[in-house]
Amino acid sequence: MMLLKKRILAIAVNTFRQSLRDRILFVAVGFAVFFIAFSMFIGSISLDQNVRIMQNMGLAVIFLLQMFVAIFVSASLIYTEVERRTFFMILSKPLYRSEVLLGKFIGLAFLNALVTLLTAVVYVVIVYSKAGFVFPFVGSLLAIGFGFMEALMVTLLGMLFSALTSPILAVFYLIAVFIIGHSSSLLLAVIAKQGQPIVKYMLYGFYYIFPNFEKFAIRDEVVYGVLPTPQHILFALLYAIAYGWCVFIIARLIFDRRQF
Repeated sequence: MMLLKKRILAIAVNTFRQSLRDRILFVAVGFAVFFIAFSMFIGSISLDQNVRIMQNMGLAVIFLLQMFVAIFVSASLIYTEVERRTFFMILSKPLYRSEVLLGKFIGLAFLNALVTLLTAVVYVVIVYSKAGFVFPFVGSLLAIGFGFMEALMVTLLGMLFSALTSPILAVFYLIAVFIIGHSSSLLLAVIAKQGQPIVKYMLYGFYYIFPNFEKFAIRDEVVYGVLPTPQHILFALLYAIAYGWCVFIIARLIFDRRQF
């Protein structure tokens, strides 16, 4: 068991270091920090809404950066290593493919956690310097945490698509799933107006197959001081774990069948 943990951790650390070498990641973090700081200027020229505007922009930028890392890094992870032939060196070692997949996911989770932590610190410092802890500090941290959970789900989907197709198509599929996942309420409204039973059940199938990312979209509420209930937090966490586990199982089955 200890040997298994060491192998997975070694893959995770290697994936983390490899992803850190990507210059575009540092450029993205730099832009995120710039726009979070820029929100202070935008807030200063608004009328009595400066802190709220800073919160809106700051949380939105952190979320977009989380999604950027989840989509663009995970979508090219497996494909790039196969192209560079480094993947064959990993698979030649006494490792299960599920260990490789889990290790790479943990490495990307560490990467996204680091990016989230850095931008969250900048966000808190900037907003605190303007408003003190009058702003909903706990709500902001919850919104960032919910975005991180969503990013982990997107990362798993990215690894799944990366094992199936090229990075460009994987990014396209991920963006499509992301948009659909944030349109669940719209899909439910369409289902409610649908009169054909067959079409209705098909739409319900799409509703349950695609992730419901709206469960994690609490940024607008926390800006106005509305915190999610403990039941909402627990349900969102369990949903992320259950859906992520299902995606991981599917990715592992596909990964095991691929001839690298």
